[in-house]
Amino acid sequence: MFSGWNNIFKLAVTGLLIFLLGSQLAKHQSNLLALKEISAGQFFLIAGIVIASLLINGSKLKILAGSYNIQLNLSEIIGLSSITTSLNNFFFKAGSLFTSNYLKQRHEFPFMSFAGSQGADHLILFFINALCGLTVSLALVFEQKEIFFPLVICYFSAAAFLILLFSKTFNFQHRSNKFLNALIRAINSLYRIIKNKKLFCLLSTHNILLVGLSALRLFLVCKVLNIEISFGYCLLFITLTPVISAIPIIHSDLGTRELAIGMFSQWLGVGFQTGMLATLLDRCFVLLWAILISLYYRDLFFSTKAVHTLKN
Repeated sequence: MFSGWNNIFKLAVTGLLIFLLGSQLAKHQSNLLALKEISAGQFFLIAGIVIASLLINGSKLKILAGSYNIQLNLSEIIGLSSITTSLNNFFFKAGSLFTSNYLKQRHEFPFMSFAGSQGADHLILFFINALCGLTVSLALVFEQKEIFFPLVICYFSAAAFLILLFSKTFNFQHRSNKFLNALIRAINSLYRIIKNKKLFCLLSTHNILLVGLSALRLFLVCKVLNIEISFGYCLLFITLTPVISAIPIIHSDLGTRELAIGMFSQWLGVGFQTGMLATLLDRCFVLLWAILISLYYRDLFFSTKAVHTLKN
C-alpha cells in the first residue's frame, strides 16, 4: 500500500516539474532562436564531446566489469553506455537497470555486485565534483565575489565528508531503509576499489575527464545560444548534476535538472533562463547521439530476451 502511494507521489512530483519546465520553456522560447545560427563546426564539436563522454562511460563499465573478471566486447562497451545514458535521461536509473540485467544474463554478473560498483563509482564522481566546485568557488571568492562563500562552505563540507567516508571513519550497518542499504553497498564496494590503487586511479581519471568534457560541452552550448558565461560557471553547473540525478523522490530528473540549475544560475546572477535553457539543450544534444548509437546497437535489447527465453 505504501509503495503504491510512494509511486503516485513520485509520478506527481515528476509530472509537476516537467509541466513547470514546459511553461518556462514557452516563456523563454525566443531565446532558442539562436539555434538557427548554429554552425556545422559547433554542431559536430559538441557531437564529438558527447561521443567521447559515452566512450569514457563505456570504458568505466569495462574496467568495473573487468575487476570481476568479466570481459566486455567493443559493441557492449559502446552500446551499453549509450543505452544507459538514453534511458537514464528519461526514467530514474532505467538505463542502469537494463545494463545490470544484461550483464547478469549474458555474463552472470550479480546484480548486487554491479549495483555496489556503480554506487562506488558515483561516490568517486561526487568527490571529484566537490573538489572542482570547491576550487572554482574559492577562486571566485578571491576575486572579491563574497556571494560564493556559502558555496565554499557547502563544497568543502561535501569533500570533507567524502574524505572521512573514504578513510573508513564511519561504521555502517545494515538498515531496513532501501536507500540507505544501497548507500551501504556502494560504500563497501568503494572500500574494495580503494584497496586496488590502480583501479581507483583509473576510475578517478575517467571521472575527471567526464566532468571536464561535460563542462566544456555546456560552455559550447551556451555559445550556441549566444549566452556569455565563463567556463567556471559552467563547471559549477555540472557539479550539481550528479546530485540532482540521484534524488530518490522523482521518477526522472527531466525538468528537475533544468529547473534546479536555472535557479542556481539565477542565484549566481546570470539569469534563470541561462541555466535552464543551456541545460535543456545540453540534454537534447546528449540524447540525440546516445539514442542514435543505441539504435545502431539495438541487438543488445533483443539479446537479453533471447537468453531469458533459452533459460526458461
